Amino acid sequence: MSYRVVRRWREVIIVGEKVHYVGGNLARAWTEALSALGLEGRFWQRVLLIGMGASLIQLIARRAFSQPEVVVVEIDPEMVRLQEAIFDIPLPYTVHIGDAADILPSLSGRFDGIFVDAFIEDRVPESLLSKSFVEALYAHLDLKGMLLWNTLLKPQADEVGKLLMERFAEVRRWRYDAHTFWAAAFGKDCFLTPF
Repeated sequence: MSYRVVRRWREVIIVGEKVHYVGGNLARAWTEALSALGLEGRFWQRVLLIGMGASLIQLIARRAFSQPEVVVVEIDPEMVRLQEAIFDIPLPYTVHIGDAADILPSLSGRFDGIFVDAFIEDRVPESLLSKSFVEALYAHLDLKGMLLWNTLLKPQADEVGKLLMERFAEVRRWRYDAHTFWAAAFGKDCFLTPF
């Protein structure tokens, strides 16, 4: 995968052929999603990111009352290297390099926030679009936690929604520009705002 670093005004953006991987539109989409979901000021203890996102870590740090433990699963070591070189990452984090479908079952413990933001250009990797991956997400989500999954392509957004609805008691969808965000939880009380 090849990436370019683009500087626009005060923004630094890592881009591929079809998508901004970090910063720019992606950062704005996550900002709007976290706001719409009422996740500002949430007390995060453990956060799991599927796909390294420095801008997402920055948003979590700005909106959290606590300093959560952050675990990142990223398939591409070059993406990790670029983000660590370019961005201020305000929270301590641990990175596991490899396919999340393979790594997730070996992680220990539960997370009160799981963010799936993994793309190969504009597509969610096929290995993540499976019942076994969603089952692993389910097994690692805290009972009061929330899973957020970002998609760009409508057929994949529909597929993610179907997979989540088959496993989680509460699933909601929210759109921003080209992004479809899915939120999943064990109960309605995990959602702080209706949407």
